[in-house]
Formats: sequence, C-alpha cells, structure tokens
Amino acid sequence: MIFFNKVTKIYPPYLNKEERVVLEDVSFRLNKGDFICLVGRSGAGKTTLFNLLLGEEKPTSGEVFFDGINVHKASVNNSHRIKRRIGTIFQDYKLLSSKTVYGNIAYAMEVTGSSDEEIARVVPKALSTVGLEKQAFQFPHQISGGEKQRTAIARALIHDPELILADEPTGDLDPYNARDVLNLLLEINKAGTTIILATHNKDIVNSVGRRVITIRDGKIASDSNQGKFIL
Repeated sequence: MIFFNKVTKIYPPYLNKEERVVLEDVSFRLNKGDFICLVGRSGAGKTTLFNLLLGEEKPTSGEVFFDGINVHKASVNNSHRIKRRIGTIFQDYKLLSSKTVYGNIAYAMEVTGSSDEEIARVVPKALSTVGLEKQAFQFPHQISGGEKQRTAIARALIHDPELILADEPTGDLDPYNARDVLNLLLEINKAGTTIILATHNKDIVNSVGRRVITIRDGKIASDSNQGKFIL
C-alpha cells in the first residue's frame, strides 16, 4: 500500500543555519491493514515523513508511493484522491473553537462539497463510533482533552479513509484518556483501516505489540515486528 524508496529530505541553509538532513535513505513498505508505531526523538523526522506521504513536502531524492502511485508525480486529480484516502490526527486536535463537536466533524464534509443530507446521515455515525453522542452540541472548551481527541478521530474517519496518520495523538492526554484513544485506534484498525501511529509514549508502544519503526538521526535505526520502544 505504501512504499518509501530510498527517501532523503534535506532542508537547505536558512539565514545562519546550515542545511539539515531530516531523512536519509529511508526505505520501508506498509501493507493494507497494518498498524505501525513510528518512534523517534523530537526532530527525528516523523512529521516530515507524514508530510511527504501527504504530498505536502517533496523528497530531495527517492520516491514515495501510495497504492503504486508516485505521490510526487501524481496528477492533480490523483493527488486529491490520495489525500481523501488518508485521515490525519494531531496532538493539538486542531478543532475550531467556534464550532460544536458536531460542527467540527461536519465542517470536514462541508469543505469537500458534501450535501446537507449526507452530512446529517454520516456525522451521527461518526459520533457513535467514538462515543460522543452526548457531547455532540458542546464546544471544544466544554469537553475534556480525551473527548477533543475523539472528536479529531471522528473527523479523520468522516471520509472513510484507508489510512490514518496519527501524529502524537496521546501526547497531551493523561494515561487513562491515552489508553482510551489507543483502544479506539486499535478498533478502527481491526475494522480494516491502516494506521501509522507516531508517538513518544513507551508504554503505548510496548502494549500494542505491533510493528515498530524507530527513526534515529534521520535513518531507520530498527524495524521490528512486535517490536518494543527503543531510542
């Protein structure tokens, strides 16, 4: 499903800073239905890897493929299709403070031209999936961090993506809410959605018991099935 082929990403010199090699000769494959934990220190290149997969950044060298399509040589139409097949979840939620939980999820459909009828049909299902039916008409400042992250997960699911990129989704949560979010991601994966979870949380990585890719100094330091958190 996903193939990184000898990908290097170098940021050029800027002001008084030297050029920075963020990723160097990175290669790995990811199959449909996989659940991968991506670990590494801050600045190791995890977010850059996500941005390359989304086509928001271009590699300095190498290739990134999504279902056999070169992400950075795709037509505009194919590029849009790829992005619609990928859901993203962020550590800081990125919710709109002026919209309710329902409104935040609905907005993700509105911007892609979904009809009112489709929104009214799909959003309640998404709320049910993440257990937020009772919070539907509350605003972000009225709900907990765990509920905010579940809102973000519902938003990521709204277009029925084949892949979810979860970038430190438990970073701002207490252990109880972090566990709830992890269990929700595991359930989503069990239903067939591929997931890449970037995290610093050692306990989460070790409890999942799935494939772990560790990035160190821009390179893949280890890639192990049923791996452990290693830095």
